[in-house]
Amino acid sequence: MHARYSRTLRIQKLHFFVGLAISIVFTTLVALNGFNFWIWQASMVGRILSFAGVPHKLFISSGWGKGPTFEMPINFRPIPFMTVIVLLIVLASLILIVNIFRRIPPPVKAVSFVVSILAILTILWQTIVSPIPSYTLHWVTLDWSCSGVINLCLITLIYVPFLFTIKGPLWVKVFWLFTAIGFSSAWNLLRMSLVTATLYYFGGLVFLLFHYMVAAFIDFVYIVVFYSLALAHLSKYEVSGVMQFDA
Repeated sequence: MHARYSRTLRIQKLHFFVGLAISIVFTTLVALNGFNFWIWQASMVGRILSFAGVPHKLFISSGWGKGPTFEMPINFRPIPFMTVIVLLIVLASLILIVNIFRRIPPPVKAVSFVVSILAILTILWQTIVSPIPSYTLHWVTLDWSCSGVINLCLITLIYVPFLFTIKGPLWVKVFWLFTAIGFSSAWNLLRMSLVTATLYYFGGLVFLLFHYMVAAFIDFVYIVVFYSLALAHLSKYEVSGVMQFDA
């Protein structure tokens, strides 16, 4: 029994070095081609914004100090007073209901609470603090802070020591690593499109809160989800191996 338990805890050093090599190569490629990745990302986001009807102009400046920049006008629409009152009541009721019912999963509660607070702050900001913006254009630049390339590198840094060292087939680990990277790339396109459209429709306050709070929370969730799916996949091989050993 002790031998079997020790065997399940054995660290697969070869797989670790393979994962480390993949991480180094992938990070190097991202670092060397980061600006080209931003340009490709900006072109894809521009297509999504055009499909969504968000007016914009794309400016591409060469050099690492800058990145592809979207310029868009402010979509200013005053909110009627009665609409403000109704929206505040509905959002406050939503926060109360989410906190009362215990069967609602904590992630759903967290997202609902953050979104409701963002909406309330936006309504109050546009109604009381700054009903008329002092500027006429918005700018969004794709760089290291908002293009998602840091998340791509972060996934490899997390998965290599905590996934590739676990006993199991190498192809399963590589599959889930690149599945997480692929999902992250697709999500980054959608995220940038959403936050840029949010900036156009709701202003800078919602853009900042959504981009740096809600989007960061979703990044954490999907990294954990794919890591959990990888562990579940590896556990199937471990269970089947134990059953064959017992037989």
